[in-house]
Amino acid sequence: MEQRELSPHVTRWAGPNGGRVPFGNPLTVTAGTTTVLLDSGLQIDAPPADLLLLSHFHEDHTVDAAARATSVAIHQRDAPVLASWESFRGAGGLPEGEWEADFRREYGWNPMPDIGTFGDDAVFDVGGGVRVTVVPLPGHTAGHCGFLIEPDGVFYIADVDLSTFGPMYSDVGSSLADTRATLAAVTEVGAEVIASYHHKGPYFEREEFLADLASHAAALDAREGRLLDLLATGSRSAEELTGRGIIYRVETAPWYAGPVELAMLRLHLDELVERGAAAGPEDDGRYRLAGSAG
Repeated sequence: MEQRELSPHVTRWAGPNGGRVPFGNPLTVTAGTTTVLLDSGLQIDAPPADLLLLSHFHEDHTVDAAARATSVAIHQRDAPVLASWESFRGAGGLPEGEWEADFRREYGWNPMPDIGTFGDDAVFDVGGGVRVTVVPLPGHTAGHCGFLIEPDGVFYIADVDLSTFGPMYSDVGSSLADTRATLAAVTEVGAEVIASYHHKGPYFEREEFLADLASHAAALDAREGRLLDLLATGSRSAEELTGRGIIYRVETAPWYAGPVELAMLRLHLDELVERGAAAGPEDDGRYRLAGSAG
């Protein structure tokens, strides 16, 4: 496993396969004898931490969380999801099935009903003048956040992963509007180094970061365009639009693509109706282009 020093107090721990899903690249922040871990990950051998700060509740970030640090904390808006397995599965809209036991074993998933919480303006003093400031980046989940490490100038943007696939916003509490706002917000934080959790970066050149961010954000308009193209051929329900290549390529869609894509398409449809570009849902659950007879 590659270990990379990003700054005097920050180390990036590269997961297998370049940190591509389901792996990732957590950070540690160390000052004196205190270590703060920013997210966990599969097959990560970072040293034991005094505090594990979770960017959000997804399983690839919470691997064996209770064993990785003396204490664990997450944004107060995401904490209820980790209180029970039923809450977690429900937040993702995932069906019951044989996959559950293997999933929980693979990620070392255990409920954390008493997990510590923090708010939008939280600042964690690591010691020696080093601090970790919470930067709210909602949309992916309601409580998704990044962390700014100062005085090092390292900005950890978690699952703003800068992939060309584009953002994910499929959980209960996810928001397309917040996702758009977050993509703008990450450009407003002054930082020398920008690190995401998954395979892109770290970025030491702002121009490179902005170029990858633009490609990442462009997926939103591309998805909307494919959705409008399908509606132009006739009215359809959200379920009828699922599996048509709007979010996932049909030939490479993962097993969980159905409920994920359906949730994301519903957010796009709501946005189009609010903008007046589409109308619906009708009594039969179908949407159509505005001004179209269906």
